[in-house]
Amino acid sequence: MRSFSDWQPRYAEAGVATFPVRDKRPAVRGYLKIGLGASKQLATKFPTANTFGLACKRSGITVVDIDTPDERLLADALSEFGSTPFIVRSGSGNWQAWYRHSGEGRHVRPDPERPIDILGDGFVVAPPSIGSKGRYTLVEGSLDDLGHLPPMRRPVAPLGAITAATASEPRVEVGRRNQELWRACMARSRDCRDVTELMRSAIEMNQSMFYEPLPDEEVLRVVASAWSREASGQNWFGSGGKVVVDAAEVDDLLTHDPDAFALLMILRRHHAGARSSFAVANAMHATMPGGGWSRQRFSAARRRLIGLAAIEEVRAASHFHGPGLYRFKARRKGVSI
Repeated sequence: MRSFSDWQPRYAEAGVATFPVRDKRPAVRGYLKIGLGASKQLATKFPTANTFGLACKRSGITVVDIDTPDERLLADALSEFGSTPFIVRSGSGNWQAWYRHSGEGRHVRPDPERPIDILGDGFVVAPPSIGSKGRYTLVEGSLDDLGHLPPMRRPVAPLGAITAATASEPRVEVGRRNQELWRACMARSRDCRDVTELMRSAIEMNQSMFYEPLPDEEVLRVVASAWSREASGQNWFGSGGKVVVDAAEVDDLLTHDPDAFALLMILRRHHAGARSSFAVANAMHATMPGGGWSRQRFSAARRRLIGLAAIEEVRAASHFHGPGLYRFKARRKGVSI
């Protein structure tokens, strides 16, 4: 039995409504609200469809989607999220672990360092569908297990961002769709072999992340932007924090005033993107590179940064107010020494 019409009643027996999928997209509207009755009608309307899916939240299912065929990462995920009797392998050889839904939302790459998505909303393709890369295979378990799945163990850091406080977050509203899809594409592009693979992934994320998906032409623009960053080596998503340094700062400031350069880099390291002021207290002198600086050396470097207009004083230090407050001035193309 290969078609949707064959498997729809079997999933229905397990209390799960399914619907046809075409090109990684649901073939019908309102798929997140489809019940068993509507699912049965769809089986007669799309009898030969060989790909079908289910709505995670409505079906009471959360899927840990492991976007790699590496069995070691599957083992790590099961150790972190808990064991489950229902393990699926996608047509591309990647893994899924299915759990009972416990309020989890949909989180694409919550930890940018690992190719794992938490799918507690949106939809997933169900086995034994036949996708563009092959059949979705139920490696462990049976449909009888769907009514007795264990809950997903709450993850620990760095996936700890998925907590009870955020598990029920609504999907992204209209005004933020471009930005959120772009961020998701930037995180996903590091694992894609080419822009075509990223596009396929973006199409799926567009359908699952938003109640009202973006138009195809907008998805294309987002993918083009993200892949351009990836191809040019400017994609820093998932590779840790960065301190941006202008070439002129290396050529001029580092060469002529290494103390001022070191202090500027440390301030950017801890306050990059700060919209408010920050303290540059004299006590910092003991933590500077090389085992600490003298207080006079530290104060001189700070004065030179002010003189170079790299930072500006917002409030002078005083016994009443405490350390002086500073903020970054607008970045310039070069630093005059």
